[in-house]
Amino acid sequence: MNISEELRQYFAQTERHRQELKKQQQMEAEQQDSYVLADQDLHRVYWRSSLPPSERPGERRTSEMKKLYGKDAAKIQGMEAAMQLTVDHSCDKKQPKLYH
Repeated sequence: MNISEELRQYFAQTERHRQELKKQQQMEAEQQDSYVLADQDLHRVYWRSSLPPSERPGERRTSEMKKLYGKDAAKIQGMEAAMQLTVDHSCDKKQPKLYH
């Protein structure tokens, strides 16, 4: 059976498409694993321990902020805190209803 050059190119292209599709499916599967369903609580404690914390509260956040913003990290953190307090104050004052 003779296989023409066009047929060989077709088979090669088909194989490349299969490889690309497989890579795409793997990437989508990895992304799907990172999704959190809307009805799940991100801040839920899954286990309790009697051991003391391994690091000071906020230490990791502070180091990440320093890495991102350098010498202005404290200023940015202060601005974020002020904004969050404003939002919290408005929510306490207006008592908005949550929707599902």
